[in-house]
Amino acid sequence: MYKEFYGLAEDPFQINPDPRFFYMSEQHRAAYAHLTYALNKSKGFTVITGEAGTGKTTLILMMLARLNGRTRMAHLFNPKLNSRDFLRYICQDFGLKTDGLRSKGELLMLLHRFLLECYARGERVVLIVDEAQTLSPELLEEVRLLTNLETPQSKLLQVILMGQPELDKILSEQRFRQLRQRISVRYHLNALNHDQTNEYIEHRLKVAGNRAERIFEPEAVRLIWKFSQGIPRVINALCDGALVIGHATSRKAIDGQIAKEIIRDMSYLRQKAGAVFRRPAFVFTVSGIFLAGALGLGTLVVLKRSKTVPPVAVVEKAVSRAVVETAVTVQAKIDKPEPEVPRAVEAKNTVIVKKGGTLSSLAQEHYGLVNATVLDILLEQNPQVKDINRILVNEPIEVPPITEDLFLGMDPDGRHHIFIGTFDNQRAIQTLMKHPLLQGKTLNSARRKVSDDIFWYRLTAGGFQSREDAKQALRSLKQQGVMPAFAAAP
Repeated sequence: MYKEFYGLAEDPFQINPDPRFFYMSEQHRAAYAHLTYALNKSKGFTVITGEAGTGKTTLILMMLARLNGRTRMAHLFNPKLNSRDFLRYICQDFGLKTDGLRSKGELLMLLHRFLLECYARGERVVLIVDEAQTLSPELLEEVRLLTNLETPQSKLLQVILMGQPELDKILSEQRFRQLRQRISVRYHLNALNHDQTNEYIEHRLKVAGNRAERIFEPEAVRLIWKFSQGIPRVINALCDGALVIGHATSRKAIDGQIAKEIIRDMSYLRQKAGAVFRRPAFVFTVSGIFLAGALGLGTLVVLKRSKTVPPVAVVEKAVSRAVVETAVTVQAKIDKPEPEVPRAVEAKNTVIVKKGGTLSSLAQEHYGLVNATVLDILLEQNPQVKDINRILVNEPIEVPPITEDLFLGMDPDGRHHIFIGTFDNQRAIQTLMKHPLLQGKTLNSARRKVSDDIFWYRLTAGGFQSREDAKQALRSLKQQGVMPAFAAAP
């Protein structure tokens, strides 16, 4: 949307890990050198830590893209598995057939044979575990035992553990001393400093085709760095939103005023910007910032009354483009009969609307964020409200707690589904197609009228055999930031 206005050939702050846009800071170069050394020297264990959004996964993808064809790789995105499912997942990711294999011993034998065959062919085998800080102690021990598969000359399997800073604390525990002794390479990836943040923004703009003079003024860069704490993923969200506002208000330069405005639009992070950026919970919050932030920005800007806010139609188009670039892709069955969104099972909070009150202000007050999902929940719980932009003074509004039960439901065939979220266009839903946790599930997109001329789309994932299976998947999606309603969860 703003590309032509700023003379860009493509979107500079897209969230997907495109190696062309990757800014190789001093600490990223050091981390890359550590990874390359570990693989070339066939080290058993490598540990890379850093806050969520600092570029660990992109760094891994860059490294793997430059490896020769004699490397076999398995990438575990969701480590919350039991030991047998863990082994089955690894085997299947290596392309091995596990049909008929039920015991852990059978899976280990299959994996061992595969590793020996790769060794005989001179192929390197690498297991990458993302979000390794969420590994259970039992599974972490299982990973350690896998490195015992070796020949007298070499390790058959190399393991790279990627995780947030708390992974270091976990590994320092006495019970993991044997694993700790096997770690050959270790590196912590720090966030960007102020100068690096400036270089990061300029680099992405240049790759996107910017040949003009500076777009982001120094004061805007300073505010963005201060608020984001140097986390690239948050910088992307802020810069993208700033360009939306700049275009909508016909300002070629992003100054401090625009930076303050986009920071205010993401004010649900304000109270957490100090402590949370350093707390383990940020791993789950920041990974969903762009998805929930884009949605929250759209609905907040549409509903707020600031004089500098662009017209509704302009912002809706801008947010549509921003949302499309957020999560990974999902094959959806579009325009199916509208699925039921489960209602809350806990006691609701009845709020009497005050003068000037809106659904947006209620969501901000009670949930700490505003996006299409939380607004749709309020609409679902209050059928008397027919328009997201209009509620009556003194009208009682039921505000349900955001709990897991609110997002779990049962289908007529006895299977269970998850309400993932509500989005303002179908393309945003299609961006979830390749998410590993949703593969093999029935994705359903249902159209929902939320105003006279506004339609949103609810996304559900069905086909879970039990409620417990659905709940486990929901929790994993929450942790990976895919659930917009939980973006600001502590």
